[in-house]
Amino acid sequence: MFERDLVLVGGGHTHALMIRTLAMKPIPGVRVTLVSESTLTPYSGMLPGLVAGHYRADEVHIDLNRLCRWAGIRFIQGRVTGVNAQAKTLSVQDQPSLTYDKVSFDTGSTPDLSLPGARSFAVGVKPVSRFYAKWQQLLDRHDRERGTETQHWGVVGAGAGGVELVLAMAHRLGADRRVQLHLVYPGDHILSGYPRRSIRAAECALQRHGVVCHSNFNVSAVKKNGLVAANGNALSLDQTVWCTRAAGPEFLSQSGLDVTSAGFIAVNRYLQSTSHPDVFAAGDVADMVFDPRPKAGVYAVRQAPILYENLKLAFASQPMQPARLQRQFLSLLSLGDRQAVGHRGLFVASGAWVWRWKDRIDRAFMEKFQALGAPKMMAPMPTGTEADMHCAGCGSKLGPAILHDTLSTLPRMNKPGLTPALEAAEDGSVWQPTPGLSQVQSLDGFRSFSDDLYRFGQVCVNHALSDLYAMGAQPVSAQVWINLAHAHPRLHKADFQRLMRGIHQALSDQSVALAGGHSTEGAETHVAVVANGEVDPARLWRKTGARPGDVLVLTKALGTGVIWASDAAAQAPAGAVTAAWESMLVSQKPAWEALQRLEPHAVTDVTGFGLLGHLLEMVTGDDIEAHLNLNAIPALPGARDLLEQGFRSSLHPQLLPYTLECSGLESVSEVDIALLIDPQTSGGLLVALDPDQAEIFLGQLPDARAIGQIARRTSDRKVVVG
Repeated sequence: MFERDLVLVGGGHTHALMIRTLAMKPIPGVRVTLVSESTLTPYSGMLPGLVAGHYRADEVHIDLNRLCRWAGIRFIQGRVTGVNAQAKTLSVQDQPSLTYDKVSFDTGSTPDLSLPGARSFAVGVKPVSRFYAKWQQLLDRHDRERGTETQHWGVVGAGAGGVELVLAMAHRLGADRRVQLHLVYPGDHILSGYPRRSIRAAECALQRHGVVCHSNFNVSAVKKNGLVAANGNALSLDQTVWCTRAAGPEFLSQSGLDVTSAGFIAVNRYLQSTSHPDVFAAGDVADMVFDPRPKAGVYAVRQAPILYENLKLAFASQPMQPARLQRQFLSLLSLGDRQAVGHRGLFVASGAWVWRWKDRIDRAFMEKFQALGAPKMMAPMPTGTEADMHCAGCGSKLGPAILHDTLSTLPRMNKPGLTPALEAAEDGSVWQPTPGLSQVQSLDGFRSFSDDLYRFGQVCVNHALSDLYAMGAQPVSAQVWINLAHAHPRLHKADFQRLMRGIHQALSDQSVALAGGHSTEGAETHVAVVANGEVDPARLWRKTGARPGDVLVLTKALGTGVIWASDAAAQAPAGAVTAAWESMLVSQKPAWEALQRLEPHAVTDVTGFGLLGHLLEMVTGDDIEAHLNLNAIPALPGARDLLEQGFRSSLHPQLLPYTLECSGLESVSEVDIALLIDPQTSGGLLVALDPDQAEIFLGQLPDARAIGQIARRTSDRKVVVG
C-alpha cells in the first residue's frame, strides 16, 4: 500500500529518464506523481533540427502522459506556481494545492528577460513549446506576406543555443532574402569557451547562411523596433529572439528555498536542496553549488540514475551517494544544413558525418520514450497481515477527520428551499420543491480513467448533470459517492481534497449545491453523482417526439471512448488526450440555456451507448427514421487515427448490435461504424429541431454540428447512414 508521496515537478530529461527507471524498480510504499504544465516536453538536442525542418514535432517531443501511463505513475497537467517548503505543499495554477513527502524539480530554466523591454518585445527560446509556436506564426506570416520589403530578425546570444538556433532558422528560410538574420552578442567572438576549430566551423556556417554578426553589442534595452546597446548604438529589428543567460522560475525566489543569484535551486552533492532536505532538483533548474557544472543536457541525462538512487535512499532514511559527473563530455553542435561540429577535449571534427552521428545519438535517446510497449501494471497490494487488511461494508468508509477537514474548507452555496450538507451534518438532504415544478433526478458514475482527480471530479459532474439538461431541467443540487483506491490515510486525505475540489468547482460553476454524499475506500477509485433538478412540466423534453423534417444537431465531437481506451494501453497521443479533456470539461449548460429559447422536439445526451445507441432511442416510433450524414459527424483530434489502429472501447462488442438497426453500412468503413458506437464520457446533447430553429441553435454554439435529419419511415431500419 502506498504510504508516502513523491512529486516530480517538470518533465525535463532527468525526470523522464527516472520515470523509466521507476517503472522497472518502484520505490517501496511510495506513490509517484508527475506535474507538468504541458503533456509534451521537447528534447533540447533536437530543437535546432525541428526549427530547421529536419524533424517533425512528434519526433522531438516526449509524451509525458503516455510515459506516465506506461510506467504506472500518476500524471497531473498543471503549472506549479509556488512551493511552501515548510508545509510541504505545491501551489498549482487554477487547481488545489498538492502535498508531498519529498519533491523533485526538473522544470528547466526560463529566459532572463530582466532587461528593459525584453519581456514585452523579445521572444524567449524557453519554454520551447511557446517559442516553437511563435516560430510557426512567424513562418506562416512570412509565407502569407509576399511583399518585397526585407524583414530583419535577430537572435540575441551567441552561446551554443543561439548559434544553433540562428543557423537552423537560416536553413529553414533557405535562399529567401526577404528575411535577413542577425546574431547579436557582447563578446569578441561566438561560442565562448569552445575550441578554436569549433568556433571556426560555426563562423563558416554563419557566413555560408548569410547571417550578419554583431560582436561587442552589449544589449541594454529591447525596443519594439530593435535593440539598444550600452554604448548607445542601435540595431533595427522586426523580431527579436532572446537566447542569452537563463534564470530559474520566478516562484522559486519566494519559496524560502536556497537559490543562487540567477534564481536556480541550490543543491548539494546529492542533488538535494541545501536548505530543505525533502526537496531535490536536477537539470537546468538546479545549481550544484559545491561542484558547479554548465547548463548542458548531458548533465541532466547523467543525473537521472543519481537522483533515483538518492530519492530511494532518502525514503529509506539511508545515507545518500554523492553525484560524480565528468568534467569533459562530447559536445555536438548543429550547423543548420545537416552539418555539425563536435568536440571532446582536444578532439574536434565537423561535417555531414558528424551530423549523422548526432542524429543517431538523438534518435536513440528518443526511442527510449517512443517504443514503450505495454503499460506497466501496479504491483498487487500485499494481503494477509492485519495492517494490510481492509474491511468491506461500513468499515470501508473514509475516516471522519478526512471528511471534516475537506468539507469544512469548501465554500457554501445556499439555494432556496435546500438545506445543504455543509450547513448541517444530517443523514440526508432536505429539499423543498418549488411549487408548480416537477422534480427530476438522475444517477450516473464510473470508475476513474485518470489520476488527475481534480479534473476527473469536474468531468463526473458534467457527465451527470447532462442527463438533467437533456430533459430541460435546471439542476438544483447533487449528492456524490466517492470510493478511493486503498492508500494510507494521509494520501487519502490529499486525494479526497483534490477530487472534492473538482466536484465542488464544477457544481459551483453551474450554480448547483452540494447536498450530501458518502465516501468509502476500495480496490479502485469510483465516483457517482446523484443530480437533482426541477422543470416546468410543460417544458419537459423527451427523447422521443422528433418529427419528419427535423434537423439533428450534435453539440460535441465524438471520440472520448477510443481515446481513453488507447490511453489505458499507454498509446494515446498527447493531442488526443488534451482534446478529450477539453471536450469533457465543457458543461452542457450553455446548450441548455440556448434551447430554453427554442422548442426542441426531442433531446438526449450522447454518453455510454454512443451516438447510434442514443439516436435509436429517438426514433422508437414506426413512422420516422433518422438519416445520418457521416461526413458531418465531428470527431475529436486523433480519434479516427486511433480507431484506424484498431483501438476500441471494451464496451464496443456489446454496442455492435445497434448497427443491425441501420441501413447503408455496407459502404461505410469500419472506422466510421466504430465512431458511431464509441461510448462517450461527458458527451454532447443530440437535439431534433425544425430547420429554422436549428439554424439559430447552431449560430449560438460554435462547436455544434448538424449531422442529419428526421424523415418519414420508408424502410424497415430506423437509421439510414450515408
